[in-house]
Amino acid sequence: MHICPPEIERERKKISEKEPWFGGMINSKVHKWGTAESLINHMDLHGIKSSLVTGFAFRDQGLCRIMNDYVLDSARRCMGRIIPLAVVSPCAKGSMEEILRCAELGAVGLGELFPDGQDLDISDAGQTWRMVGTCMEAGMFILFHTAEQVGHQYIGKGHTGPVEAAAFCMNHPQIKVVFAHFGGGLWAYESMPEMKLALSNAYYDTAAWPWLYGHKVIEGIFAAGAGSKILFGSDWPILEFSRYEKLLSLAGLSPGQKEMLLFDNVRDLLPAK
Repeated sequence: MHICPPEIERERKKISEKEPWFGGMINSKVHKWGTAESLINHMDLHGIKSSLVTGFAFRDQGLCRIMNDYVLDSARRCMGRIIPLAVVSPCAKGSMEEILRCAELGAVGLGELFPDGQDLDISDAGQTWRMVGTCMEAGMFILFHTAEQVGHQYIGKGHTGPVEAAAFCMNHPQIKVVFAHFGGGLWAYESMPEMKLALSNAYYDTAAWPWLYGHKVIEGIFAAGAGSKILFGSDWPILEFSRYEKLLSLAGLSPGQKEMLLFDNVRDLLPAK
């Protein structure tokens, strides 16, 4: 889930001039603004107990901090309904300190980071080792935006896909990492013995599923042996839970598999209580 503080919405035109990735996203025909309050209302409507929530990952580290303050404060006010993630500009000055600050305030993970929008090559260990080391120190996982490198183009798709994601896993096997949007198809390579080993720290989320794949993709993930690594993600507010309910009703998953997808699997990433 994504939420945004009102001041970012008010200053969106000014921010867009310096943040082209942000500008493209908010000016797309599918964009919607979501606050903590509207998120909780949506969760109540659909019987959702808690959600992992993040802001928008800017290139500017100061804007990332504004996002983090809002998400962390929302988590504090909502008392367990919102599980906060932090965002940073990985190559910017002060980003490692911000990771540690957010961890101390309750953030359980880092992301959703946007490699293309933040000028980050996740396949280059020289650009990622400090971030990984800091997250390991803080006990946080990392969530990256990834996309399928075939099919139609759309705003925010980017060029970070399975090749770069796999390289990140091989460079940093010690940290748990989530690749959004089904990892751009990376899960399919879990059928290869050597890649199953290489991707042992990888997880995948279902964000934007209704726009990308038919209902059978989720059956394929379980058939490939990656059913314990798929996490439900919606990209709310641009997509609501009801769109996913329709796909799940068509998919041939057992009740146990649905529970794995919707809430059991994510427990591997959360701090033990």
